[in-house]
Amino acid sequence: MRTLAAALLYISAAGTGALCAGCGDNTTPGTELRCAGGASGVLTAGGQVVVDDAAAADLRGAAIGAGAATTVPATAVSIGCAADLVPPGFVALGPAVSFGPAGTWSDRSFTLTVPYKAVRLPATGGRRHVRVVARRHVGDGTPFFPPVSNRIIDDADPQAARLTFQAGELATYQVVAEAEAGTPRTERFAYRAIIGISMGGNAAMSIGLSHPDLFDVTADLGGEPGPSMRYTLAMIRDYLFGGFCTADDEAAGRGAVGQLCLDQQRPARRDQFELTSDFEHMIYQDGSGVGLTLRRDLYMKAARDLSRALSNPALYNPDHPYAPPGVDPAYFEQPAAQRCANPIVLADFFDREFNPDGSRAVITFCDGNDGEALGLGVLDPAVPATNPAEVLLAVDVDGDGRRDPGEPVITNAYEPFADVGADGVASAAEPGYDAASNPDPAGDDYHYQRNPRGTEQNLDFDAGEPYQDVGLDGVAGTCQHGATPPAGVSRCYDVGEGDGVWTLSPNVTRWYENDVSTRLAALTQPQRDHVRMWFDAGIRDFLNASVSANAGAGIISGQFGLPLAVFDGFKVLGDTRSENTYDFTNVAWEDLPRNGYLRYGNPDASEADIALGDGRHVGSAVQLINRATSAFAWLDKQFPGGDRDDELGAGGILREQSFVAPSSGRDTPYALFLPPGYDKPENAGRRYPVVYFLHGYGQEPDDLVSLSAAFEVYMLPSNLELADRFQKFIIVYVDGRCRPNLDGVPVDPTGDRCERGTFYRDAPLGGPAQMEQNLLDLVDHIDAMYRTKAPEMVEISP
Repeated sequence: MRTLAAALLYISAAGTGALCAGCGDNTTPGTELRCAGGASGVLTAGGQVVVDDAAAADLRGAAIGAGAATTVPATAVSIGCAADLVPPGFVALGPAVSFGPAGTWSDRSFTLTVPYKAVRLPATGGRRHVRVVARRHVGDGTPFFPPVSNRIIDDADPQAARLTFQAGELATYQVVAEAEAGTPRTERFAYRAIIGISMGGNAAMSIGLSHPDLFDVTADLGGEPGPSMRYTLAMIRDYLFGGFCTADDEAAGRGAVGQLCLDQQRPARRDQFELTSDFEHMIYQDGSGVGLTLRRDLYMKAARDLSRALSNPALYNPDHPYAPPGVDPAYFEQPAAQRCANPIVLADFFDREFNPDGSRAVITFCDGNDGEALGLGVLDPAVPATNPAEVLLAVDVDGDGRRDPGEPVITNAYEPFADVGADGVASAAEPGYDAASNPDPAGDDYHYQRNPRGTEQNLDFDAGEPYQDVGLDGVAGTCQHGATPPAGVSRCYDVGEGDGVWTLSPNVTRWYENDVSTRLAALTQPQRDHVRMWFDAGIRDFLNASVSANAGAGIISGQFGLPLAVFDGFKVLGDTRSENTYDFTNVAWEDLPRNGYLRYGNPDASEADIALGDGRHVGSAVQLINRATSAFAWLDKQFPGGDRDDELGAGGILREQSFVAPSSGRDTPYALFLPPGYDKPENAGRRYPVVYFLHGYGQEPDDLVSLSAAFEVYMLPSNLELADRFQKFIIVYVDGRCRPNLDGVPVDPTGDRCERGTFYRDAPLGGPAQMEQNLLDLVDHIDAMYRTKAPEMVEISP
C-alpha cells in the first residue's frame, strides 16, 4: 500500500442536499441525485468506514472496507462527493464518490461501496447493465472502466441501491449505465461457441475473435499461453529463459557473465501472486491440480512446439521461422544424441546482454535433465544433457563446447528500449516524485486494474519511449543479415540496425497477433458488442495464467470499455459459504454482463489445500468441476432461445471420428456428443447450436469426450428446473495432438512436424498442421453431416 497525498481532499457538493452536478437528468421526480457531506476515520484491518448521515443524501451508504490482509493507510481515510465521471453515451445512476487518501493502494483489495439509484436505469436496463467507472487522481483524468472484482448489487430499495466491489486503489468511482441499456436490437447469431482448456484456451479465444462471423462465444479456460501474449512472452523472457548475470551486472560488480543474478530479475507482481523462476530452476509443483508433470523435458518440448506453431520468440532468423540464426534447419534432422555431442559453434555472434564484443562463442546446446537429487525442474549437472534446446542459443563462457550451469541463453526479440512510458520519462525523474508519497507523478505506471492504459512498465514498447536503433542484437555497428561480412567477421546475424524505427522480431509479431488486444482491435465496434468472452485462471498456475488473464481483463474493460464481471472464486460467484457448496444454478447469470473472468484459488490457502491443487493450473477436484459447470452454464445463457424440452433418452457419444481436411489433406480425428433426443424421428426437424471444444497439451479428442456425460446431466428434466437446464447443443472435440503421435526429436518430417501439441495454429513451417484452417474445415464438415442450427438474425435486449 502506498499513499500519495494524505491530505488530498475529495470534491464535495456545496451544502446539504445540493444537486449532484453533472449527474444527468435530475428533473424526473424521485430520480434526482443529491450528494453532500461525507465521512472520514481510521480504517483498520477487517473494519469499515461508512457514510451514515442522512444529510449526505445519496452519498449515504458509501463505504471503505478492509480485509484481514489489506494494507491500510496510516492516515485517516475519507469519503466524499466528486465531480461527475459519466462517459459519453452513459447516464449516471448515482453520485461520483471520492475515496481517499487519493492514490492509496494495497496488494489486497479494499472493499468499496458506491450508492446509486436503480430507478435511474433506462426502462429496458437491468442489473447486468450496472457498471462502475473510475478516475484516478493522477494522469490525464480520463474516466475508464476498471476491471474491479466481486461485484455485489443490493437494489432492494431502488431509491437507495448499493454496488459493492473490490479494488486495489482509492480513487473516484461512480455507478453508470449505457443510455440505451437493454434497448432491443437485432444481431446475427451463428450459434457456435469455441472453448478451450490449457493449450486450447488461448487458441479458442484467438480463433473465435478472428472469425466473429463463425463464433458468437469464446471461452479460454486456463489458457497457456494466456490471453495477453505480451505478458506471456515477457514472463518467458524474464523468468523461464532468464536469471543470468549480464555484462552490465559484471561491470557493476553484481556478478559475472556465466553466473546467476536472481536479485536483478524483474520483481514479481506480488498483488497478482506472480510466480518467479529462472532457466536453472523451472517451476515444479508437487501434489494435485497441475495436470502435467512439470519436468525440464516437458518445458523444452512445449517451447519447441510453441515455436513450431507460432515461430521462435527468442531469436529471429530471416531465413527460417523456427531455427535460430546461423543454424541450418537440416541440423534438426540429426538424432538428438548426435546433436548433443556435436553442437554448432557460431563466431562473431553479438549480444548486448551477454556477448557485447562478440568475443565468446555462441552454441547450440542440449538441456540437462532434472532428478530427485536437486529436485524436479532444477538443472542437475550430474544428469546427462540429452534434450536439444532447438530454439535457443547459449553463450559458451568457458569455451568448453557445451552449456554449463549459469551460462546464459540469448533472447533477442526487439531493440533495446526504456519502458518508461509514452512521456519518455521514468517515474523517478518526473517532477514531484517521492518513493513513498508520490511514486507515479505522471500517472502513467501500468497496472491491469488501477491503470490499464498506463504505458510505463507495461512490458511493451510505446511510441515516445526512448530506444536504441542498434538492431535485435542490441550492439551498435554489427553487420546486418544478408550483407557481406567485413574483414575478420565470419557471418552477419543482426537485423534492424539504423532503419529509423524500433524493431520488433517478426516472430514476436506473429505471437502478438494472437493477443486479445490485437484481436479486439481488429474487430468493428458492433462485432465487439456482439462477441461474448469468458476466461478463467488459477492464481498458482505454473505459467502465471492468472497474471496474463488479469492483463486481458484490463484490456477488455479498461482499454476497450467492454462490460466485464470479475470474480475471485466460486464463493463470490455463487454467493455461498464455501466453494464445496457452490451450485451454478444459484448464480443469477442473467444479471451478469456478457463477458466474465473467474479467478480461482484462495490466497490464504493452507499448504495442505495447495497440495490438493488450490489455484493451480487444473485446480482442486472441486475447482475443476466448478470451472467446467460454470463455463458451460455461462455459455448456455449466451445463445437466445434454445431447446430445453423434456427428453428422457440419453445423448450419443461418438469416439474416433475423422475427416480429411480439404485445405491441407490432414486426416484429422475428432469426437462428438449429440444431445438427448437428437436421434428420435420426431426431432428430425430440430437443429442445435454447436460448441467446439479444444483440448490441452498432450491430450486427444477422446480424452475429453467423456465430459459429455456430465454436461448431458444438466440437459435432462430429472435434474433441473426448466430455467436452469442447459439447452441442448452438439459438442465437437477438436484434435490438436501432433500426428503421427510420436514424442521427442527429431520429428517425423511427413507429419505435423511437432511433438505433443499443435496449439491449434497454422504452423509457419508448412505441412499438414494448418490447424486453424483445419478447424474451419471441420466446421464445414460438421454443418454438412449434422443438424446444426443455421445463422439467423435475432432481436435481443443485450
